[in-house]
Amino acid sequence: MWSLLLQLLVSSSPVVSYGPCTYPNSCWPSASAWSSLNRTLQGGLVRSRPPAAPCHDDFLNVTACDEVKQNWLHEFWRSEQPGAYQDLAWENGDSYCNINNPQNQTCSQGLVPIYMAQVKSTADVQAAVVFARDHGLSTRVKGAAHDYLGRSSGNGTFGIQTTKLSGIEFDDSFKPTGAGRNTLAQTAVHVAAGEHWYYVNKAASEHGVVVVSGASYSVGAAGGWILGGGHSSLSPQYGLGVDNVLQFEIVTPDGKLRTVNQFQNKDLFWALRGGGHGFGVVTTVTYKTHPAITAISAIFINATFTNPSYHGFLMTALTLQPTMAAHNFSGYMYPYPTNFLGLLFVHNSADLAGANATLQPLYDFAASETSQGRPAQVQMLSYVLTDYTQIFPEDPSTISEPGIGVSSILGSRLAPVTAFEGERAETMANFIENTPGTTILHLVSGGQVSTVAEDATAVHPSWRRATHHIVISAGWDTTTPLAFRDVIRQQLTNKTQELAALVPGFGSYNNEADYNEPNWKEAFWGSNYPRLKSIKATIDPRGLFTCHHCVGDE
Repeated sequence: MWSLLLQLLVSSSPVVSYGPCTYPNSCWPSASAWSSLNRTLQGGLVRSRPPAAPCHDDFLNVTACDEVKQNWLHEFWRSEQPGAYQDLAWENGDSYCNINNPQNQTCSQGLVPIYMAQVKSTADVQAAVVFARDHGLSTRVKGAAHDYLGRSSGNGTFGIQTTKLSGIEFDDSFKPTGAGRNTLAQTAVHVAAGEHWYYVNKAASEHGVVVVSGASYSVGAAGGWILGGGHSSLSPQYGLGVDNVLQFEIVTPDGKLRTVNQFQNKDLFWALRGGGHGFGVVTTVTYKTHPAITAISAIFINATFTNPSYHGFLMTALTLQPTMAAHNFSGYMYPYPTNFLGLLFVHNSADLAGANATLQPLYDFAASETSQGRPAQVQMLSYVLTDYTQIFPEDPSTISEPGIGVSSILGSRLAPVTAFEGERAETMANFIENTPGTTILHLVSGGQVSTVAEDATAVHPSWRRATHHIVISAGWDTTTPLAFRDVIRQQLTNKTQELAALVPGFGSYNNEADYNEPNWKEAFWGSNYPRLKSIKATIDPRGLFTCHHCVGDE
């Protein structure tokens, strides 16, 4: 139940003038060169294609096609496949290679990298990166593939898949490499790039600790989530993901394995905490851990009403946001014309009565509307959870969250508590009412997030002044004409810019943003971008890991 609400939706320019190589240009390595890499990787090099390829005449394999159809909506299966992504928009692009398309329709490569190196060790990662460096290849890194901006795929590229890099190791007296004698030890966990947050959370629970983590089963624990900043329902309590990183292990574009922390490779440590993709292949992330949470007030809201009550209920919910933030709520809310869903938490609290009292205005509004002949009700399911992992009760081997295996695009902005006060709340309500698709209110900032200096990490400085992250979404199905997809994209960009005008000076979370964001450098990183660009130019001068609207994509 919880997971169904946690995620409802849901060619590159190099740094310098000589760009990386893509297929089928003459610079593309020979067959013998690829064979040599395959031997080095002990058979780990795969000719990757869209996962639906076995269901089309070009590559027809009935047995394989049946497996694809059976697993099409399972995110863990998608993570493991070399050519599959959680979002079809970044798998097929504007081509047709889907299980719902006719068998005789040509299955093109789409945006899937031509070859995928399925690395099993740090040495494999280094071999793949050295190969990319020596041949000047445009290179992508594919982890859990929970990516809404297409940064782990790309037309004609070479891919490095990290899902086979496994390992979760706890250290109760960790000191970063290079730390001085007087540096205090901390409790920590080392997480390999192939791990998902579900398994890290499970292991943390067994170890008696908790880690700031992503809210979806399909989010990788040491990949794009942390590189983009990493928000969580735990963030108001403990900060963003990047505020909890103690150390990275990364293979940089020169093929070297580097240990990166506050004592060595300091600039790169700063950049990796929110600077996004493009600095190399992270193999391990070390996070600080926190004492186990033994009480969580968890509240599921399901409010129903008639359309005439929509504006009033939305206004009630929006003007309640500052109070919720002040009372340590976090979570996710989904407003619809006749329905309002919410999954809310008060961590380290068993006070259900107090939590429900905070939400009393929603009950009062429903009662008032009903008394005036407009039926409305607010159903609340309240629980005291005794372990953080109880937020994720389903079996991950069978879970199929909404937004997986479909084509969706997002736009977003961070927002301060003042966006829900006075006349601004009315303006925000009007915006949500007139925005097609789904709007999500993420109450995932404020609290401890706001105690960190704006330039301490590479995330947009406005994270430190925000309480909410607002996401809008759009999408299409496999029958949507290509030309109309462009219309949908433009409409989303227009609405995202409308949202931006409501919160001037606030940026966008670069992991959940508009692919066509016109002012992307300012929107994703603000005043931090010049420093990021300088670090990128130093660490990856040839732009091997440059992707669309990543640092260095000028």
